[in-house]
Amino acid sequence: MTAIGGLVLDALRARPCLIAFRQGGAELTYREAERLVLGVADTLAGSGLRPGDTVLQVRPNDPLQWLVNAACYVAGLRSAALPPGALRGATLAERLDLVAPDAVLAEPGDQDLDAWLRARPEIRVLTDRDLTAALEPGPDPAPAPASAVVRLAFTSGTTGPVKGVELSGGALGAVATALRDTLPWPEQPRVLCPESVSGGFGNMVLPTLMLGGTFVLPERSGTDALLAAAAEHRPTVLMVMPPALRALLAHPEGHHWSSLALVVYSGTSLTGEEIDRAHALFGEVLCGVFGQVEVPKTIAWTSPADHLHPRRRFSLGVPFPGTEVRVCGPGGGDLPAGQAGELWVRGPTIARAYAFPAGTPVENGWLRTGDVCRRDADGRLYYVSCVQDFEAAG
Repeated sequence: MTAIGGLVLDALRARPCLIAFRQGGAELTYREAERLVLGVADTLAGSGLRPGDTVLQVRPNDPLQWLVNAACYVAGLRSAALPPGALRGATLAERLDLVAPDAVLAEPGDQDLDAWLRARPEIRVLTDRDLTAALEPGPDPAPAPASAVVRLAFTSGTTGPVKGVELSGGALGAVATALRDTLPWPEQPRVLCPESVSGGFGNMVLPTLMLGGTFVLPERSGTDALLAAAAEHRPTVLMVMPPALRALLAHPEGHHWSSLALVVYSGTSLTGEEIDRAHALFGEVLCGVFGQVEVPKTIAWTSPADHLHPRRRFSLGVPFPGTEVRVCGPGGGDLPAGQAGELWVRGPTIARAYAFPAGTPVENGWLRTGDVCRRDADGRLYYVSCVQDFEAAG
């Protein structure tokens, strides 16, 4: 299993003169991105951080955010991120206490964050200027082993307490490879994505770079900024969560999307009406990916052809290669095709531990997802509900 840090450096070094990132009028070549990754890794090490320490970003959604994550992957640090202003007051303090960062990357001015940091002077605080000061990075850090935890992600908390999910470099490397090798990418894709590069769709950045593509971020949040970025950059791939996709469907006159070869969405299945409207707007290029924080984007997927089929268009699709799935009853036994039960998953892209509450999400190698699904005779999965709702319905 190849750790993600090595894959990042290999991808950035393969095509040094191509454009890796664009946002507004700014762009970064692959060579510049590599220098930033190694420079940030040097800066973090120079501040006293060591492999296994936690680096928390409270920064806007931009290429530097992903490059800091990548520097942590290379150096064996544990990266985490919170959007600025997403949590306030006691809720923010509680999350920060759970994360227990050794360093925080943020600009001053957030009163709640600044107050929390003042009470903890031992935590290193770095700004964007600190991160980008190292123009001449030193030699590559010693490679972090595939087993090293390099990412701390958070569940939404909609079905219980927020969990801190620990993802290893090997698991994230397997995620990037599976996404690159499975989805029907166009050649050297120009990917437009309005979602956070530290969230689920951040897992799409490295596959884009491994294919020699360019990852484009809108300058601001919102539909208008997304449409402006599409007009400027003419993407061949659009990656969106359903809310952003539905906002675009509400503005069919806002942009001509003829450059698109692929639209990747995640989160939930679309309705038949939404699929038809998306086909009319984007072309017959829809592709769905299904995962969880514990299994980033790599449980199952639906192809553009599936979205043309009257039944398969409503499915979660077939499992990714290398991912095994079971649909189980309350006692853990496998259920026959067509019968609903809890989805269990096993494979190389799964998280093995929770930082909080401390524990493991796997039992005998299997992750119990908490999602109720059924599987048809062809092996395609269909979402039914979450386990709590299913059990409550009796």
